[in-house]
Amino acid sequence: METFSWQTRTEEGEQVVYEASCFGGWWQLTCTPKLPRSQRGEAESRPAEFTTEIWQELLELLKRKYSRRRVAWKLVRQVQDILAGKATNECRDRRSHER
Repeated sequence: METFSWQTRTEEGEQVVYEASCFGGWWQLTCTPKLPRSQRGEAESRPAEFTTEIWQELLELLKRKYSRRRVAWKLVRQVQDILAGKATNECRDRRSHER
C-alpha cells in the first residue's frame, strides 16, 4: 500500500489534510482537519469522496514525486486515466469491502 498526503484549504477557510492510499489499483481517500500539534491525537480521519479537484491535486503531487523518482509512473498514469475517463476507481475485491 502506498499512501500520499497533502494539505489544502476548504471554501470555509479551514485547513484539511487529505490522505490518499492506493492498494491493488484502488484508491481510498480520508481527510482530517489540521489541528495544532497538541491536539492531533484527538482528530479522527473520516472517509472522503474524490472530486475532480482532488484527483487533480493528487495527480500534481504524484508528478512532483515522479520527477524526484519517489513514485512509479504507473500510479501517475492510473490517475491520469481516471481523470480522462479511461478508467474507474472501483474496489476489485468486493468481498473484503462489503464487511
